[in-house]
Amino acid sequence: MADELTPEEVALLIRARKLANAKGLPRDLDVTGICGQAGISRKTGYQWADRLNSAANEAEELRQELSRIKEEHKKLTQLFDDVNFENEGRKLAWKIHRVDELLAEKKTLHKSRKNRRQ
Repeated sequence: MADELTPEEVALLIRARKLANAKGLPRDLDVTGICGQAGISRKTGYQWADRLNSAANEAEELRQELSRIKEEHKKLTQLFDDVNFENEGRKLAWKIHRVDELLAEKKTLHKSRKNRRQ
């Protein structure tokens, strides 16, 4: 037996069968018959199929790219949250230990010494 069919292939074949039934086409219609019903040559039919397949491949590549970008966004968001949490902890520590007040006092003291020298 040939290779196993993927779920996508099975769905595509079922959809094609339903479409053929809806259009009143015979079950055993080959590529020449399908193209004849559409009023196009076999070559044109294969060109259409190739164009559709390349568009489907491009769409799949875009889906994979989107998935990769979403995963990267998730990681970056987590990193941002970690850094933000750490930053908030440092701000709280400075507030608890009155580091801002101490720095302000030193700045004032330094300015007053500078003014006395001049």
